Amino acid sequence: MLGSVDQKQQQVLLISVGLRTAGQTLNSLTSTLERLCSKEERTWKDRIFNQIRLDEVNSSQRNHASSWLRKVAASLHFGIDTYALSVDLLDRFLATLKVRPKFLECLAVGCLYIAAKCKEEDDTIPITPEFVIDCNASCSANELLRMERLILEKFNWFADFVTSVDFLQIYFALLLLKSNSQNENERVLVEKYADLEFKLASCLQHHRLAAFKPRILALALISLELEKQQALEPEINIDWLASITYLQHLAKIESDALLSCRDLIVRLSPSYKVVRLELADLAFISRAYNSSSSLKPLISLAGRPTYADVVSGRAASAAQ
Repeated sequence: MLGSVDQKQQQVLLISVGLRTAGQTLNSLTSTLERLCSKEERTWKDRIFNQIRLDEVNSSQRNHASSWLRKVAASLHFGIDTYALSVDLLDRFLATLKVRPKFLECLAVGCLYIAAKCKEEDDTIPITPEFVIDCNASCSANELLRMERLILEKFNWFADFVTSVDFLQIYFALLLLKSNSQNENERVLVEKYADLEFKLASCLQHHRLAAFKPRILALALISLELEKQQALEPEINIDWLASITYLQHLAKIESDALLSCRDLIVRLSPSYKVVRLELADLAFISRAYNSSSSLKPLISLAGRPTYADVVSGRAASAAQ
């Protein structure tokens, strides 16, 4: 038991160090956020998913592919940023070209291969034939290389796009900077970041949530978690509304878009369970795959004013 506590403390320390950039200042962090927002605006492509045609990858098949990518990325010990980029590449490609379902597996493997080259250390990425085997993919190494080239050509040989993980990291770095005088608040934020990485990965497995811009999805998820944290532990002195409003202003996010994303997260309530990593379960077509998800709220707010109430003015009306 003691070992698990020490391991948790070590994890918290590593995350805290990772989120704090060298020479951190408010100006440097806000400048980084501005650059991310500008890059997102220049490179964002609206997600369009087929719902009707049988000869083209549909939204359900896309969701299956992104769920499978999460398992494979975890089994290869790739970071959450690699997984997020692989899903982004997949969605961009599907929004650019019509893809037949029989090519979806090779496309997903190609997106993960490119994402790993962008985000991971070179010595952690298996060579192409081994990568295909480790992914338990049915395509050949030559087919993967051809797919990789096709993907890169469609994106003009640029693949390191902004993802919601990038915004999650910078948002938390800003929150940590604002809480640097309150150690307990900092501990809560760092522990919450570790949880949110898994939850963000779950959100990316659903096409309707992945259709939101990265800056919106990341902030919507943070706002729900901070609101829930305050409801469960009111003794923790974190003004979640002020924190989210602060980040919303910096990222120039419209309230309507943020509310829509929050509402959809609550409605879909993706599963936050850790994925199974058995090699036998890494087959692209798996009997264990279940595309259905139950709709249940993240938390009962029991009459407390929500972010939507505050923005719309309903909270003030109720108080009167």
